[in-house]
Amino acid sequence: MAGRIPLVLMSEASVPAAKQDPVLRRYELRRVRVPVPRGVLSLVVPDPGAWARSGAGGGPPRRDAGWEPPYWMRVWPAAVALARSVARLGCEGLRVLDLGCGLGVPGVAAARERASVVFADREADALAFARWNAVGNSVRKDAVACRIDWARETVPGSFDVILMADVSYRPLHHEPLRRHAETCLLRDGMLVHADPWRPESAPFLEWLRGSFSVLEESCDVVFAERRTRIRVVCAARSVSLLGRFQSAAHQNSPRRQQ
Repeated sequence: MAGRIPLVLMSEASVPAAKQDPVLRRYELRRVRVPVPRGVLSLVVPDPGAWARSGAGGGPPRRDAGWEPPYWMRVWPAAVALARSVARLGCEGLRVLDLGCGLGVPGVAAARERASVVFADREADALAFARWNAVGNSVRKDAVACRIDWARETVPGSFDVILMADVSYRPLHHEPLRRHAETCLLRDGMLVHADPWRPESAPFLEWLRGSFSVLEESCDVVFAERRTRIRVVCAARSVSLLGRFQSAAHQNSPRRQQ
């Protein structure tokens, strides 16, 4: 079932402050900084290396449907690219869904831009980090954590922007992603999908190109001392809507040096 948890504004996002949270303090924590247009996201995240060294990932493999390793614990390059796209776009006052959010880096960027954000994920601890960081990086108090198995259920509500950061890597996710695009996106809204050119994502992106007007770009993301080529696909129901968003992104981009 979907569960919605309101956020409470904090004064800062720091490791000492995060250790006061009953969920976050169960992890080895570190602080990372993600540069975005017009600023930096300051995030407290779990240390996946410490989690692995502790033996928390040991034992026999789980067999329940849909289980995966704790991918949510990492800041993925596609999420960084999507966060930067959101910051360029500017989405003040828009209703944004970060679908399969994990740590919620793109949604945190949207909250920083004064969007009203819903983070959706099946992992309660992932939502705790997303929620905490959204509060620490934003002046808004209305971000929402929605715990839901989005592969089986549909996030309630309608949204101006749907963010999908590297969530199409499994074919069984494609139909749920299509369902959310068809039912949750407002008629004049935009969907933004980012991935590191995974072959597994191709069928979903082909459907997106056939069902929406799209703009595509590639960018290099340098994060954690690694460079990754990321594909970003923006989709809307008309070319004019894409043009409007493209114009907004251009206006919010840093000026190039002459």
